[in-house]
Amino acid sequence: MKNRKVSVLMVLAGVVWSLTGQAVGLVHAQPNSPSQAPKAQTSRAPVDPLKSLTSSFPKSIRIKQDGHLLEFCPDNTCDGFVSTPSVPVAELKDFAYLYIFYFSDFVYLPEWRSQGEAKDAAERLLSRPEYRKCKAQSERETARCVLLERSHGGRIRLIFVRYDENQRNVVPEDISKELSEKPASTSP
Repeated sequence: MKNRKVSVLMVLAGVVWSLTGQAVGLVHAQPNSPSQAPKAQTSRAPVDPLKSLTSSFPKSIRIKQDGHLLEFCPDNTCDGFVSTPSVPVAELKDFAYLYIFYFSDFVYLPEWRSQGEAKDAAERLLSRPEYRKCKAQSERETARCVLLERSHGGRIRLIFVRYDENQRNVVPEDISKELSEKPASTSP
């Protein structure tokens, strides 16, 4: 009797395992149309917008204050981004990347902006559903809209930071003014 129960349990376990494997296969099934595959994979793939930046400028990104201060420092000066506690770190990273890619005036950036990985990251960020209402004629204008929207009410603020003279010096920046004064000719 014991052997029969064990056999039945093993058969049941095999059936469950088989069905579970088929269900998992269905969940991970590839789309029927080849044109759908890249879109599905692209939209699900997590994007670390700062990856291409840190690969070109190692150790240039500093995230402090529990993820509410991000500094991009390619030298002893930095573009800084300060967020309120309600802003997720991912949103702060998106904001910083879009500002650095489209508006920062560091002399080191034009070559980086021309790299495929950097351009791709900017395009992928701007295509996210949460930023679609900012769709404009150019990517630069779309980025401007996203930055103004996300900084509204002081949610994210722009600062200029210097680490010279043996101390940290911070100058608050007006994001609206910085975005409006940037000429289109500096766009990537």
